[in-house]
Amino acid sequence: MSRQILEITLRLPDGRELTGRGRNVPATMERIYNQDLTQPPRRHVRFMEPLKSGQRRYYGTYNVQFGYRSGHDTTLDEVVVAEVASPR
Repeated sequence: MSRQILEITLRLPDGRELTGRGRNVPATMERIYNQDLTQPPRRHVRFMEPLKSGQRRYYGTYNVQFGYRSGHDTTLDEVVVAEVASPR
């Protein structure tokens, strides 16, 4: 059984919404967020709440942060609200 394609919406603090679809939720969030950036380094997602368990663990609304590592330091951007749902 293959994983279902999910609709992902990122609500940025400045009011913009970024949307995309994908099966791998963290990778899709990173792709959507990084496409909006004009310069590197690429950011990686960090979930601020524990995920649920089971097949539908990504469904719902989460607070996430994007950041990158530079040596031993991790630089994090502001908190982004991520909503994961089935495509309409």
